Amino acid sequence: MAEAVLTVLLENLNSMIQKEFGLVWGVSKEMEKLTSILSTICAVLEDAEERQLRDKAIKNWLRKLKDVSEELDDILNECGMEASQMEYKRQKHRTTQMVQPFVSCFNPINTFSRLKIAKKLKGISYRLDEIAKERLKFHLHELVRDERSSQIRDIRQTSSIVDQQNVYGREEDKDRIVEFLVDCNSSNCRDLSVYPIVGMGGMGKTTLAQLVFNDERVSRHFDAKIWVCVSEDFDVKRLTKAIIESATGRACDALDTDPLQKRLQNLLEWKKFVLVLDDVWNEDQEQWERLRNVLSCGLSGSSIVVTTRLKKVASIMGTIPMHQLSILSEDDCWLLFKQRAFGDESEERPNLVKIGKKIVQKCGGVPLAAKTLGSLMHFERDEKEWLFVMESRLWNLQQDEISILPALRLSYFHLPIEFRRCFAYCAIFPKNFIIFKERLIHLWIANDLISPKGNMDVEDIGNKICNELYWRSFFQDVMMDEFGNLQSFKMHDLVHDLAQSIMEDECGVIDIDNPNNFSQRVRHLTCTYSDRPFGMLSTSCKIESLRTLMLLSPRRYWQVANEFANCFHFHSLRAFVANDQRLPPTSISFLMSNLKHLRYLNISNTSIKVLPESICSLQSLLTLDVTYCLSLEKLPEHLSCLRSLRHLYIKGCILLHQMPPNIGKLTCLRTLSCFIVNSRSGRHVDELGSLNLCGELQIFQLEKVSSPMEAKNSNLARKMNLKSLCLSWSHNESSDESSQEKNHELVLEALEAPPTLRILEIVKYKGRHFPHWLSNALIFENVVRICLDGCKNCLELPTALGKLPLLRHLVIFRMDLLRYVDYGEPGRGSFLSLKSLTIFYLANLEGLSRLEERTEIFPGLTDLLIGDCSKLTLRHCLQSINVLNVRGCNEELLKSLSNLQTLTSLEISYNDDLVFFPHGVLQNFSTSLKRLQILGFKKLQHLHSDMLIGLSALEELHIISCHELEHFPKGIFRGLNMLKTMEIEDCSGLKSFPADSFEDLAGLENLQLCGSPELEVHSFPHSLQHLSSLKDLKLSGRDIIQLSRYPHKNAPKLTALPEALQHLPSLQYLTISQYPNLGVLPEWLGNLTSLNSLSIKFCPKLASLPTSVQQLTNLQVLEISRCPKLEQRCEKDSGEDWHKIAHIPHVRVWNSHRGQQ
Repeated sequence: MAEAVLTVLLENLNSMIQKEFGLVWGVSKEMEKLTSILSTICAVLEDAEERQLRDKAIKNWLRKLKDVSEELDDILNECGMEASQMEYKRQKHRTTQMVQPFVSCFNPINTFSRLKIAKKLKGISYRLDEIAKERLKFHLHELVRDERSSQIRDIRQTSSIVDQQNVYGREEDKDRIVEFLVDCNSSNCRDLSVYPIVGMGGMGKTTLAQLVFNDERVSRHFDAKIWVCVSEDFDVKRLTKAIIESATGRACDALDTDPLQKRLQNLLEWKKFVLVLDDVWNEDQEQWERLRNVLSCGLSGSSIVVTTRLKKVASIMGTIPMHQLSILSEDDCWLLFKQRAFGDESEERPNLVKIGKKIVQKCGGVPLAAKTLGSLMHFERDEKEWLFVMESRLWNLQQDEISILPALRLSYFHLPIEFRRCFAYCAIFPKNFIIFKERLIHLWIANDLISPKGNMDVEDIGNKICNELYWRSFFQDVMMDEFGNLQSFKMHDLVHDLAQSIMEDECGVIDIDNPNNFSQRVRHLTCTYSDRPFGMLSTSCKIESLRTLMLLSPRRYWQVANEFANCFHFHSLRAFVANDQRLPPTSISFLMSNLKHLRYLNISNTSIKVLPESICSLQSLLTLDVTYCLSLEKLPEHLSCLRSLRHLYIKGCILLHQMPPNIGKLTCLRTLSCFIVNSRSGRHVDELGSLNLCGELQIFQLEKVSSPMEAKNSNLARKMNLKSLCLSWSHNESSDESSQEKNHELVLEALEAPPTLRILEIVKYKGRHFPHWLSNALIFENVVRICLDGCKNCLELPTALGKLPLLRHLVIFRMDLLRYVDYGEPGRGSFLSLKSLTIFYLANLEGLSRLEERTEIFPGLTDLLIGDCSKLTLRHCLQSINVLNVRGCNEELLKSLSNLQTLTSLEISYNDDLVFFPHGVLQNFSTSLKRLQILGFKKLQHLHSDMLIGLSALEELHIISCHELEHFPKGIFRGLNMLKTMEIEDCSGLKSFPADSFEDLAGLENLQLCGSPELEVHSFPHSLQHLSSLKDLKLSGRDIIQLSRYPHKNAPKLTALPEALQHLPSLQYLTISQYPNLGVLPEWLGNLTSLNSLSIKFCPKLASLPTSVQQLTNLQVLEISRCPKLEQRCEKDSGEDWHKIAHIPHVRVWNSHRGQQ
């Protein structure tokens, strides 16, 4: 990391020298000397970074270097702030009419600052010079990348030989690849196919390729099998020679490139070959194409298998989607660990096995980690040594024996320097933490980890780095937004260990509830807690060099320590995150007065009501995030003084009714999530005119725009970086409706959106016609989502909407006069790209299109959500519809559903009239429907026995809140062989099931019967025992809805568990809840030997557990809550039933008086 820090310092110094800052301030010699020293040190830093792993003296030297570098960074930051302040005063002096003394660096105040900074720079220069001299004794030298690549290639050479007996959990992956290779041959593929296998270091990519290479099916189908280890050096001549040598089994003469390539083509011509290129790092597409052209000479069906850590390599080389290698299961990891740790021992020591299984959890499913940790324990039989490894952090174990971190470090050292420092910073997040890309980029920027490049915004550079780290397998579990952009991700535990091993004690995550000592060298600190947090921070007050502080809590805490303000003396702090906290305004004020270097402030989702004016003193602040501060009423009046501010997030602040004045003066602003128009001076919508905004913008209270010219001066049409725009009016009880309509139309016409827009929302617009710019399909060809809400006076949608080439999502709410969505003409397709349509509260909507019935419309529509459209029927052909959700449905609409023969999911809800479910509604869904939900049919009493007959694909059935439904007809569940989930909830009148209910449900895995208090023991048929695949069963006398609405009504009648439950061999999860009359649990409960989790809640009469609970050896979790008698008997160590449950690893007893034990 020292290399990364110094690189940034050099860039900052050079930037200041170019701007002649040193000349103006009289420190040019010091700056040039510092630049020279830093350049000298930087030349050998890569060698030092690698050697510090083996040489403690070099590690200490790097620490000293980094400490001094951070002090220099603070000084340069102060220089930047002083220069910015002087420039601002100069500009202010030029524009004012008042007589003021000339502001220059030679006035007394600035002279004092200049001398002070010069003295600091001289001191830092001396210390750096001493450190630079000290480097000589380590004999560090500048690393040449080609030499380094050669060293790595020699170390990491692989071959095609594999010990198949010691490979676990990859059979399915192997078969999938082998089948592809064989099928590709049998189907006579003409082009050379390339199958990429991708995964982080240590995942077993090479092992999998070896398994494929040695499979008999592959050997039979290919004339030639070739294995080449590529590594970092993708030299086409070298690889050509290596392929020849592997194919012939003989050394190849050192020829020029052309004769080598001709010799290779002669070897492969008229042969069907498979070539494995192992461990590829090359990202140069031209290099790959040169090699591929040589290899495109074999018979059709020839294939290449590529293993790589980089998704980018897979995308360049692959001809099919990449095969992302998943982690091993814990069981497979244990087998691998056990084989290495115990070898051929016939007897395993139970105490070591128990510890070993916990050690395996450290591996995170990575085979190399399991192998290396197992090997480490092979010669250790002392339980203390095993416990030491179990409790140690991975990077603290002997690195010569643990090969997983060196394997991962290879990926790290392959990164560009800028990427390295950004990746290592991610150690600040706890393991398994969801990291939001946008927040991470802001934290990087705040800590100077991203360097500007030309005219490219630093945020765009950060976005590129995030994408690259994902493509290089450093991030996983990614979430994408609707445009396919990276939104959030996690790091694998071992990748987190890698980041932590690089940052060491400079980055820490501490649990304040169980604090451990942390180093005073910590620079980036995350505090997690579940109680009052700030007392512990008094310890970290002494860490004056802290750069990042994040407070994380699983939920909000409303009792906050008064010492909050006294805890913050972090003068070098760049980033402070305290979202989801209750922060007193006095504490925020104190915080602001002490943090002159602060660049990122995130207090989103907090209870703060007013942001103090002291925030305006943070001249370095780049990002202020108060998103969803629901109590926030006011922003600082002088917010426009924050001249460096680039991002202001205020979305979801529902009590905020006006903006601070003169937002337009924030010329650096790139993000303004919302703007609230006001008629007062400095708060007009034209304040947006000069701002180059990006991302999302919501504009509220547009009724307060005084004129179309004011709206036009907002310059929305020129904001080419805007991706999402919401234009919203508020409810205004104006007496002159026609004048209001005209005003809305003129203002909206003037608020022309930019052509780059992806999302457009128009809310509570009262004009009769939409603007002309919305009718130009050529301008808005990039729009993906449109929402029109509350446009009550509009008769129809703009015809251009149907012609937008990329429009995938259309949402329409509360358009009272709309009769049709599509007013298109016959023979002319419209809404060709539309995937989802949401229509709610359209009182006069008659159909989706005015074209004739049975006509095919919306050819790509897959999801349709309908709510309270009382006149609507579905009479047209929707050939692609998969998901239909109808709320507030009438009988006519239900009957028209039979036209939709491709449905896979159907939800129908909220009908207050139907007593009988209409016959034949579901008859056309026999092979397509997989999910059915019927919700809120208040008067529904009867279902036809053949209602579900023929739904052979049905996997989920949910019947909820049908209060008058007392019985299911005989045979209603017949033939539902594919059903996996059945939920009957809040059907308060249900009294019984027919005898044959569960006979055909052998595949059912999840059954929930909740909120049917009339059910008794005899209500459950013996056919329950046919549920041989049932894994999860939840029985609850009352559900959450009934508890909240009718807490004292309909006490459940069940007094004992149905006998048939004892015959459920696969049951793993059992919940019994809300049965106040249940007096005893049966002894046969011990027959449920597969049970993994048992939860018993709100059963006050239960007095003890059956003795047979001791037979449940697979039970991992027992939860008891609101069962007073049972709670007492199950108290740890002292309860009368404790001996029955002491063997269960996780026992959670919620004591009604004392809380959880």
